[in-house]
Amino acid sequence: MTAPIIGPRTAEQLRGAARAVELNLEAGALSRLDELFPGPGGPAPEAYAW
Repeated sequence: MTAPIIGPRTAEQLRGAARAVELNLEAGALSRLDELFPGPGGPAPEAYAW
């Protein structure tokens, strides 16, 4: 699993990063992202186990 690590150095950078939680992607965009970045398949958490 990959996740961004937010390490803002300024309040402006923090505000910019915080706006990301306000994004709402359309179903088509979400489907395309699933095509480009498929998950491991299967139900969690078993599918994520090594």
